Amino acid sequence: MSGVNFLGSASGLPLEELVKTFVNTERDVKLGRINTQKTTLEASLSGVSRLKSALSAFQDAAKKLSGESLNTRKATIVQPTDNKTYIEATVSNRAAAGNFDIKVNSLASGSRFETQDMAFTSATDVVSTSDGKLTFTAGDKSFDIDVTAGMTLNELRRKINESSDNIGVNVNIVNAGGDVGSKLVFTSNITGEGNNLVVTNDNAELDRISTVPTGASQVMEQKQSAQNAVIEIDGIVATSSSNLFKNAIQDIDITVKAITPDNSNASLDVAYDKEGVETNIKSFISSYNALVDQVNNLTKFRTLGSDGKTVTSEGGALAGDSLPRNIMAQLRGILGSNVGGADDGLSTLYSLGITMDKNGKLEISTSTEFGGESGKSRFDAALNENFDSIAKVFGGSDGLITQLDSFITDFNKGGGIIEVREKSLKKQIEDNAKALDAANRYMDNYEQTLRKQYVALDSLLGGMQRTASAVTSQLTSLPGFSTNKS
Repeated sequence: MSGVNFLGSASGLPLEELVKTFVNTERDVKLGRINTQKTTLEASLSGVSRLKSALSAFQDAAKKLSGESLNTRKATIVQPTDNKTYIEATVSNRAAAGNFDIKVNSLASGSRFETQDMAFTSATDVVSTSDGKLTFTAGDKSFDIDVTAGMTLNELRRKINESSDNIGVNVNIVNAGGDVGSKLVFTSNITGEGNNLVVTNDNAELDRISTVPTGASQVMEQKQSAQNAVIEIDGIVATSSSNLFKNAIQDIDITVKAITPDNSNASLDVAYDKEGVETNIKSFISSYNALVDQVNNLTKFRTLGSDGKTVTSEGGALAGDSLPRNIMAQLRGILGSNVGGADDGLSTLYSLGITMDKNGKLEISTSTEFGGESGKSRFDAALNENFDSIAKVFGGSDGLITQLDSFITDFNKGGGIIEVREKSLKKQIEDNAKALDAANRYMDNYEQTLRKQYVALDSLLGGMQRTASAVTSQLTSLPGFSTNKS
């Protein structure tokens, strides 16, 4: 900017306004195009990102109908009574369908030991007057506890329970009093026949709190033996060292929770999860329709009012861009195709009751306007009577999901068509920013140059005006010189 604060002050002419007019006109010409291009490029980049997200959402919904997803099994359990759980089941997708009668005869349990009556009179009784070691063993697991001289019964209880090596032995003290005294109780949660808790020592003073004596002292009494869980599956007896029967029925795990009442067993029904598949198919349809809506919004053209000038609806970010329309055309081709390897008569979405409406959206129509079965009727029949055919159309090796996943991946993957487009737009936005910087520098130079020129003009005109005034003043002072006034 020039150091002259008031351009035109010398000549009295409105040169400041004239310079501003020239600068603003030039700025509108130079920067208008660049800013318009920036807005268009940023909108296009946003539009491509939204297209990519919509494709990804559709792809995710489609994958729920791929391969194993359509083979999902559902376990339905009828308990003997409504207010209690007797069994639970986890079913693999490889499990065969079937109905099973389950009777729970016994639950798996660990062993339980108590000290003899009056072995201790209170929780503060000293366990041993000398150091020693207790070894706890159940099944193939074991851990040791060091007992120090003078340790009380309660101190021992806490030390065992708090041991980081504890294999699952819970220790309690029951202060019964009287002729019983205080009882130390060992309960093992290691279940299964042959897995009784065994407590040994290296100091005969510890025999009272062991299951195997080192000396001649009395040892703890066994109150419960470790035992297996026992169930009957359709009358066939099965046992387990825990309450989990893994693969008791092939590819089905059963967990028992309680013994079933007499003459009232649990029922386990294993079947295809048709409700889950129906939900996923409807989610697939909804996701595709959302993609259609997104593309329509991105590609719509600006509309004008009846006067041909007033904008009544702005255009989409990708209006005029062929990419989204090409994508949708190819997707419609895949969805309308005949799936190789599928069953005759049930190899298309149409045969499964899924059709495309006049707006290009998928639907399961209830209409019978043109005669014949409705789409809903065909869909329900396929779901209930031809479940395997649905799996082939969607999840087969040449099924729709494989085709759709491959197609969308080609667009969305790193280095794919959409990423290339995004990189191109980002590069154009960077170039546009550089062009804007250059244009702003040009405008600064242009204004400085213009001001220098008009400062010189202002000075020249001001000088000419002062000279003219001086000449006029001298002429009017000459004898006989007069000025006519109108």
